[in-house]
Amino acid sequence: MTSQTSSDCLFCKIVAGEIPGDRVAESERSIAFRDIKPAAPVHVLVVPRRHEPTVGALAAASDEDLADVFRLAARVADQEGVPDAYRMIVN
Repeated sequence: MTSQTSSDCLFCKIVAGEIPGDRVAESERSIAFRDIKPAAPVHVLVVPRRHEPTVGALAAASDEDLADVFRLAARVADQEGVPDAYRMIVN
């Protein structure tokens, strides 16, 4: 796993602990934390620890990191009590 980061990336700063976040779960490759302005009763962001500018770039750089984001999202949905009723939006 590569620990690429971008100094101006908000998510990299949350991953690094420079900006606080309400973490609900984490793995070696990803972290999940609550959105500061939730649009749903359960609104959790799951981001890779590896900085890539797009999901396509993440997929090209590391299949494992991309898959881990989805595995962690499923784990969070189960933990939050919505294992069969969640949706993912990829930005």
